[in-house]
Amino acid sequence: MLKFIKMQGIGNDYIFIDNIKNCYKYNFKTLSKILCKRHFYIGGDGIIVLTKSRICDVKMQIYNSDGSKAKVCGNATRCVAFYIYKILNKKVITIESSNKILKAKIKQVKNNLAYVEVDMGQCKYIKNFNIKIGGKNALCNIASIGNKHCIVFVSQYNFDIKKIGEKINKLDCFKGGVNIEFVKILDKNNIEMKVYERGSGITLACGSGACASAYVCYLLNKVDKKQPINVKLDGGELKIIINKKNVVMNGVCKFVFKGELNWR
Repeated sequence: MLKFIKMQGIGNDYIFIDNIKNCYKYNFKTLSKILCKRHFYIGGDGIIVLTKSRICDVKMQIYNSDGSKAKVCGNATRCVAFYIYKILNKKVITIESSNKILKAKIKQVKNNLAYVEVDMGQCKYIKNFNIKIGGKNALCNIASIGNKHCIVFVSQYNFDIKKIGEKINKLDCFKGGVNIEFVKILDKNNIEMKVYERGSGITLACGSGACASAYVCYLLNKVDKKQPINVKLDGGELKIIINKKNVVMNGVCKFVFKGELNWR
């Protein structure tokens, strides 16, 4: 039997598998492609596999719903921190994620809901270029926070996000794909963001994308540098604090349900 937990961070929902004791020998790439199918199986934006870490409290491996691997996921990181808090009763948790060590703090817990802060580390601005959206030029800004993001500034969402997202994702400069954030500046403290994720398509939220978008807005003086940046997504809201190059993310996460699956 495969035991799993379903959790979500502002609508970014994942199937979490605790493999810290190395009980499961599954091909998680294949498993993710099947179990993440909504309406047919459990459903989710991907699978998060928890394993033992030599340097942190836990290690997380991220599989998108198409089976591809991701290096970091902000919303899933908050969920992992909440899960480990429940086990170890620690409010400060370190998480190993591919090429990064993430530090999370449990700020508040109420039943199955937690408010968690995560230091996502440094964000790096790479380059920018123009792309046509609806016959008009739109500026694409490329940044990396462990995984690459393409931040596109828009004045309104009067275009097919899925179609444009697929188009950008297939550009030659993004070998292996890229996460795409369409960002609308609301005022000096608030931005709105819609997401097309590599490996998952349109999702309700993207934590690392919110961090990268907030950092680019900060760098380009589109927001007040002395105040937190509120990122409004379809699934909820994240508060981002820029500390020099380090990006700190704050937001809620929730246990949804747990179950067992007779899987072979």
